[in-house]
Amino acid sequence: MLRTATVLAVIAITWPGDAEAQETRKKYERDLITREEIQDRAPDVLTAYDVIRRLRPHFLRERAPGAIATPFDKNGNRNPAAARSPVQVYINGVKAGIAAVSLREVLADAVIDITYLNASDATTRFGTGHDNGAVLVVTGR
Repeated sequence: MLRTATVLAVIAITWPGDAEAQETRKKYERDLITREEIQDRAPDVLTAYDVIRRLRPHFLRERAPGAIATPFDKNGNRNPAAARSPVQVYINGVKAGIAAVSLREVLADAVIDITYLNASDATTRFGTGHDNGAVLVVTGR
């Protein structure tokens, strides 16, 4: 048993190419897409929407209605706070609207970076109505 563990430790330390692979493998941030990453990993996409769908689809996921608020109040009436709010999009700091529509209007070649803010951070920065977060797009145009 000790011999097997020793052999495995030696293999792990001396495995050829492992250090090289780790050095050449780029690490990308979970909530940020940069122009460099778009060029490296999605050079054939046309719009910012396509970039996100390919590289970070979680940016566009919506929570189930009522994930935070209950769908009905204590009297059985519909709770408007439980309605689904789509991911909001800001292009160069200006609110552009709903993700699926607005992001299709931005060419991938123009994107400098795309950042995702979760619901809490988006609400803190922009106010209410960001139950599913916000996507911030910075373009060079």
